[in-house]
Amino acid sequence: MQIVVAGAGEVGYNVAKALSDNYDVFVIEVDEKKIDEISQLNVEVVKGNAANMRVLKKAKVGEADIFLGVTGNDEVNLLSGIAAKKMGAKKTIVRVGNPEYVDRPYVKNHSLGFDLIICPQLALARAIANIITFSGAVDFVSLSAGKLNLIEVEVDENSPVVGKKVSEIPLPENVVLTAIYRQGELIVPRGQTEIIADDRISVVGKAENLLAVQNLFQGRFTRNVVIFGGGTVGSYIAQILDSSNLNIKLVDPNPETCEHLCTIFENVRVIIGDPTDLDFLQEENIGKSDVVVACLENDEKNLLVSLLSKSLGAKKAVSQVSKGSYMKLFEKVGVDVVLSPRTITYLEVLRHLRMMAVETLAEFEKGEAVVAEIQLNKEKLSGKKIMDLKLPEKTIIGGILRGEECLIPRGETQVFKGDRLLIFAPWKEVEKVEKYLS
Repeated sequence: MQIVVAGAGEVGYNVAKALSDNYDVFVIEVDEKKIDEISQLNVEVVKGNAANMRVLKKAKVGEADIFLGVTGNDEVNLLSGIAAKKMGAKKTIVRVGNPEYVDRPYVKNHSLGFDLIICPQLALARAIANIITFSGAVDFVSLSAGKLNLIEVEVDENSPVVGKKVSEIPLPENVVLTAIYRQGELIVPRGQTEIIADDRISVVGKAENLLAVQNLFQGRFTRNVVIFGGGTVGSYIAQILDSSNLNIKLVDPNPETCEHLCTIFENVRVIIGDPTDLDFLQEENIGKSDVVVACLENDEKNLLVSLLSKSLGAKKAVSQVSKGSYMKLFEKVGVDVVLSPRTITYLEVLRHLRMMAVETLAEFEKGEAVVAEIQLNKEKLSGKKIMDLKLPEKTIIGGILRGEECLIPRGETQVFKGDRLLIFAPWKEVEKVEKYLS
């Protein structure tokens, strides 16, 4: 397979690094520093503007199975994507940052010929809104086109399940506890496994069933939410939550931005103020918030606002971060949930490029674990019991999607060709599992 990547930024570099050992990868980049970095990989680098036809021809775009436009310029991504399709690229995927080009996080089969357009900011906003909706959630993934959801919850010290065994937890129907992360270790939950405070637990089920799970793992409910930043991410989060029964405040220092947002929302209270001003935060009772969301224009301000809010008493801080290298730092100093639009883009792109049989791909536990939805296609495995499948150690089948039915698997459960299996595994094992099943 031949892949052309336009842009050697964080997304482009990581995609090229992940794929270069197994595929023919061409990377188009104009910046000398980035060229030096990506030249260390097993890729062919073409220097130049990705929107230039001569440069595209040099990168053999016409022979490409996939063209990926992830430069820092929306117009270059769009123009190069259109040109790549015209030149013969079989599949085109482009990233755009400006929501004026798309009104949803992901747009498939766009009228201009793109197979997929990704808007990282809107995708990030959707992920944050989902985490806010489910009290206690530190991560959220929609599975099988929204038919099922997966939430990762952190067990509150006041939770009624602390000290109980897995077999003693009264989970709702069609909800399965799939994995436990304890102090960086992935634990396969068994009936005798005891739950302790601060465990991170992954649970799969239908949305209406998962809402009941909040009561089991958390000792509190989300009611008061403050969003810092009225830009693309903050305003889209507020738009999603506007019809909820939550008390939402949106804070932005720009009067014009606030005036505009006041005309959009019905139930969100828009406030003009400096999110980094401690006196202002105290006046607005930020310390009484259940969740604060920091999505300002730079990472340093997001970190400051998150820590100030937590120091005043806010129960949970969710922060946007642009630099992937900052994610662990933010979590280390006390930010509860840290999300990056670049990481979201990378995962979505990787799903399309590397694992075409994988329906859902998402990272957990700082990238140490992954959940993948993989269809069972091998005839010889059809009819086998889960206990007889030769899966790698610490690989868990957390659910089986069979038609419209969601099955909670047991060791004796049989799997059949066409079943979609929800797999939890360390990153290094995912490709091995995918090859084994499909």
